[in-house]
Amino acid sequence: MPYRTYLVRYKKYSAKFDPDTVRNRFAQVKDIALDQAQEQFARLVDFEEAVKARLNELGVPVIQIPFYLNVAREIYRAMTRHVGKTLEIEVKAIKAKWVTRGLDPAIVDEVIKIMIGYVPSY
Repeated sequence: MPYRTYLVRYKKYSAKFDPDTVRNRFAQVKDIALDQAQEQFARLVDFEEAVKARLNELGVPVIQIPFYLNVAREIYRAMTRHVGKTLEIEVKAIKAKWVTRGLDPAIVDEVIKIMIGYVPSY
C-alpha cells in the first residue's frame, strides 16, 4: 500500500491551493519578496553589463552577444543555488552545453571568469 493514497494527496493539494490562503501568504511576504527581487535584478544587470563590456573588448559579433549573455544568466542562476564544487560542476555543464551549441570555449571562459572569478579546472 502506498504511503499516501491519491485521495489524500488530492485533498492536501486542494486545501493547500485555496485562493484565499495563497493570497494571504503572498500578502504576508510581498515586501520581503520585492526587496529580494530588486536586489537580485540589480546584481544580474551588473553582471550582464560587465559581460557585455568584455565581449565588446574581445570583438564578439553583436549577433552572438545574446548567446553569451544567456551563458552568464545560467551561471548566475546556478550561483543563486549552489556553491563550491557543486557550483563548479554546474558551470562545467553550462560551458559544455553552450560550446556544443557552437560558442567559442575561450570566450565562454571569459564569461565564467566574470561571473565566478575563475575558470574551474576541467
